[in-house]
Amino acid sequence: MLAQLRGVTKRYVKTEGVRDLTLDIEEGQVLGVLGLNGSGKTTLLKLLAGLLFPTTGEVAVLGGPPRKNRSRLVFLGETDELYSWMTPTAGERFAAGLYEDFRPERYHELLDFLEVPRRKTKAMSRGERGRLRLALALSRDVKLYLLDEPLAGIDLLSRERILTSLVREWHTDATIVLSTHEVAEAEGLFERVVFLRDGRVALDARAEGLREEGRSVVETFREVLA
Repeated sequence: MLAQLRGVTKRYVKTEGVRDLTLDIEEGQVLGVLGLNGSGKTTLLKLLAGLLFPTTGEVAVLGGPPRKNRSRLVFLGETDELYSWMTPTAGERFAAGLYEDFRPERYHELLDFLEVPRRKTKAMSRGERGRLRLALALSRDVKLYLLDEPLAGIDLLSRERILTSLVREWHTDATIVLSTHEVAEAEGLFERVVFLRDGRVALDARAEGLREEGRSVVETFREVLA
């Protein structure tokens, strides 16, 4: 098992991000984490990334505590943290210096495919910066990619290219955990979907199983979370 959560609750000052959450994440799948705002999606991904600690319960990733294995996974958050002076070339030097698993050849392929302009990020649109951030993330050779709303606020053409690149770059021994509100556009990626409501798992299902029942992921989203 690639990652496990057992009875995990994360409390903030006045609320709980997730509540008594138990979940197994297998190797080699694309897992969609879906829910309304405040349902616990970001909290779940940050717990897996070792950026948050559970208040109660246990989280294990790659056989150990997430914080000890952070160098072996990728977390791409919703916040744009690229420096304004950074160019794609500077981003390559930065990532290659930090991560031994960074693959420059993959990075250059992704820059071309995603049509990332070779200029400073302060002169890029939000969509262009989003595509650059994704290229940096997917250029690392790891077993677990945690992507939190990579499509948020990005134009339609950029979203299409990002989704296509996820299909192209996914390898079968790696797992992508993707949180997104763009359920209809991303539906074709998912092998498994976990619907969160109020910090709990409302439904954990195989996407193909839903389709065999004559339900799409979008329809199930509405049924479960309405």
